[in-house]
Amino acid sequence: MRPLSPSGPSRRRSRYYVLLVVTLAAVTLITLDARGVVALSSARAGAVDLFSPVRGATRWVTTPFRNAWNGINGYEDLQSDNERLRGELQELRGERYADQDAAEELARLEEQLGILYLSGLDTQIARVTTGPFSNFTDHTLQLDRGRNSGLDVGMPVVQRDGLVGRIVRVSDTRSVVQLITDPDMWIGIRLSRSGVIGKGHGGGDETTFIGEVSLDTGEPVEPRELVVTGGIERSIMPPGNQIPVGTVDKVTPDAAARVQILQIDYSVDFAQLDVVQVVKWVPES
Repeated sequence: MRPLSPSGPSRRRSRYYVLLVVTLAAVTLITLDARGVVALSSARAGAVDLFSPVRGATRWVTTPFRNAWNGINGYEDLQSDNERLRGELQELRGERYADQDAAEELARLEEQLGILYLSGLDTQIARVTTGPFSNFTDHTLQLDRGRNSGLDVGMPVVQRDGLVGRIVRVSDTRSVVQLITDPDMWIGIRLSRSGVIGKGHGGGDETTFIGEVSLDTGEPVEPRELVVTGGIERSIMPPGNQIPVGTVDKVTPDAAARVQILQIDYSVDFAQLDVVQVVKWVPES
């Protein structure tokens, strides 16, 4: 019969003995290694050489798994970094667009400075608040300035390229402008080359102003001639300042009425109105 394995106190004593021997051996090896015993150093070097191929092979085999593990553990950090970088990129884009808008705004304002035909006149810069010409079905637009800025009914409204219209209604903070596209708005005009005077009114759209000058002047009107304001007594525009209206596109003589009918292309692009100037001058009533 096979003897039974020792149990109880005998088995515990055996374990304690083995543990004591192993501990003493470890302490001895550490002491010898610290004192630089040659034999022990050689044995350790041999063990390193012996197990180096095994360790290298193990590392090669486990590399994909270690990379995968590192990828899993680092995914949240990578995602956080990406979110942070996206936020910074969005912020930089916002700053760039804000800078671009500010530069465009400055350019629009600078366009209204140093306009020669406004020399000697007091003006107020204002912004159009009612959108493009296609919405101006009644040939009016609204400005973001009013009486609080010194504006009043009758004051001309201009833009860098020429005449826009005149104020017809005003409140403390807003003004309504009648555009020169309105067929009911008549103004005095002058041909800049010949000096011939006449009058004109809006053609009902944003492209053509209709002018009339006398046939009796004897001065032929040529296409591409510049047309400005002025020339008529008690004009609704400042008499000493020639504000561009447009250029002559077509001339049609009307012998019965003894006038030349002028089709004039506007100087101002009404579809692009944004910043304008109000001339602080009111015509005599």
